[in-house]
Amino acid sequence: MEYKMVTPANLPQVMALWDYCFEKAGTPFFEWYFREYCLKNNLVLGGFAEKTGQLANMLHLNPYNVLLRGRKEAMPYIVGVATAPGARGRHLTLPLLEMAFKVLRGERFAFALLMPINAGIYLPYDFAYCYYKHEYRLPLTALEVPPPLEDTRVELVPDLDAGYFAPVYAAFAARHHGMVVRNEFQWHKLLTVHKLEKVQAAVAFTGDQLTGYMFYTIEDKTFKIQELLTVNLDAKRALLWYAKGHLSQAENLEWGAPVDDLTYLDFKQQDYTGALAPFMMARCIDATTALQALTVPEQMPDGEVTLLLSDKLIALNNYLLKLTISGGQLTMALTDAAEDVTMGMGAFTQLYFGAFSATELAAAGRIKVAAPEKLAFLDALFPKQRNYINEYY
Repeated sequence: MEYKMVTPANLPQVMALWDYCFEKAGTPFFEWYFREYCLKNNLVLGGFAEKTGQLANMLHLNPYNVLLRGRKEAMPYIVGVATAPGARGRHLTLPLLEMAFKVLRGERFAFALLMPINAGIYLPYDFAYCYYKHEYRLPLTALEVPPPLEDTRVELVPDLDAGYFAPVYAAFAARHHGMVVRNEFQWHKLLTVHKLEKVQAAVAFTGDQLTGYMFYTIEDKTFKIQELLTVNLDAKRALLWYAKGHLSQAENLEWGAPVDDLTYLDFKQQDYTGALAPFMMARCIDATTALQALTVPEQMPDGEVTLLLSDKLIALNNYLLKLTISGGQLTMALTDAAEDVTMGMGAFTQLYFGAFSATELAAAGRIKVAAPEKLAFLDALFPKQRNYINEYY
């Protein structure tokens, strides 16, 4: 197999494999993606049979910026991972990922995102879940929400304009962690696809102030909320009341809410209170770059920990180092001292993203601890966060 960057000459093969595995040619997203986006705004890597030049497998690297621990972090989103039917069962994903990791390390990316169809494919490669959602699936009649205040109203937006949504998104991002930076380009991309796929939008006002929005579709008698973000509780209640007002058009509700959503507290039927659902994985590509960029939390006490990092796929991510905090500054140095804590890249990624604390990861057997007193230091250095992300391509 020859693994290389896909060029426009190879694009017909990429399109054919995408059509086989994902959206079909002629559907709105397929046509937009390959007409407006693919190879213009992203990179595609492929494995090609050396004799025939036939595409065997591929992955796409879409550019994003993520708000990670107080800074904007460039972070590719791996999508479109697919293998041609005749090449399956030959373990071709590993060399393709290894090439992707080399490319990303060369560009000094510290992390990559991935939304798996099957997590079992990626867990052996040290991808780990860093984002979850509270998944609701219930009859629309079972949606029980207190009525909104009289000064809150909801309006249907006839034209999807980022100006309606960006301020609410930014306010929500200020209270959450790990969210994508939706600049003008990202909003244009998102709303263009929403328009093609007939996604509708409603906005909530409290008085004259825009306080929330909801993207949704109604299909097969299901009111599906694509995204619902608000700056206050009353706006959320108003938008959910708006959703329930569609009983003549829909019988069911589906909503992947932020993991900290508590709407279910008002539900009388426990069968419909929803459940935690894993959503997106991430992986550390370059631990050194990640640690060098780490923002030390305010009031972080002085201390140190000797950390052994292990990586089965990226040799340069294997090292023993001492992390020291002194006067609010982080320094790190290679050491031959005995390790206090040992962790692989999956657990390191979850810790860095704030999906779980060091104490939680230790309790789950995700990290090994030789010096339990060092867990408090890691908990303080990598405080747990309320993560939210809602990107699909």
